[in-house]
Amino acid sequence: MSPFRLNPRTGALLLALSALVIACTKVPITGRKQYNLIPEKLMIGLGKSQYSSTLSKHKLQRKGEDNQVLQRVGKRISKVAKRSDYDWQYSLIKDDTINAWCLPGGYIGFYTGILPTLKHEAGMAFVMGHEVGHATARHGSERLSQHLSVLGGMVGLYAILEGKTKLKTEQKVLIVGALGLATEVGVILPFSRMHESEADAIGVMYMAEAGYPPKEAKAVWDRMAQNTGKSVIPVFLSTHPNHEQRKKTIDKWLPQAQKRYQRNKLDRETTNGLW
Repeated sequence: MSPFRLNPRTGALLLALSALVIACTKVPITGRKQYNLIPEKLMIGLGKSQYSSTLSKHKLQRKGEDNQVLQRVGKRISKVAKRSDYDWQYSLIKDDTINAWCLPGGYIGFYTGILPTLKHEAGMAFVMGHEVGHATARHGSERLSQHLSVLGGMVGLYAILEGKTKLKTEQKVLIVGALGLATEVGVILPFSRMHESEADAIGVMYMAEAGYPPKEAKAVWDRMAQNTGKSVIPVFLSTHPNHEQRKKTIDKWLPQAQKRYQRNKLDRETTNGLW
């Protein structure tokens, strides 16, 4: 038997560090290292289940030019994303909501209400790239991993307060609650805003590689600002960057995106008005 022994605390720390190393992955395009505890197969399964559940509550537009454009753009963008293991699906939902989303595994939904903001195929390509970027960057898994880590930290802190202090229960709850609020504002919300900015960066690169003019990405946010108005929620408490911050992100990536576009641009016009 080996004379080397670990006390429980050291063993737990080494186990946690090992999990941290194993959970570190890289985001495509940006190369950012991220912390992901959730197996991707599990997230894809959850995405597929949620997709069916969500679509069952809405009317879908399965025919017509609008859906044809959605399918065409979706296939072009998902091809450059290079995730053939994803079950890419694109649904056009009859709803006035100005929104689009993508679930883990490549399950995408566009509301008809966003079409006037997109205006044309190139505008749709940017938003499609943005949503596909959320999927390939595994933002959903990363967010869930953050929440699990925060929850574990809260439980650990309460256990320490319970065993090492003489504070009353109300005081311990107050301390843990205050830390929880600080974590939400200081870590979780900024991460969400960072995810949105990262998806913008990935989206503009994907659309360019798929042959769509990347400069149209900024025009989408200009129209979005006009159609949705100014948010009354302070930016530091918002889960989304404001439109000007988004355009700054696009400006940063535009030179690289333009080079990709020049190599791959389509031989047809994609900025003619459709909606």
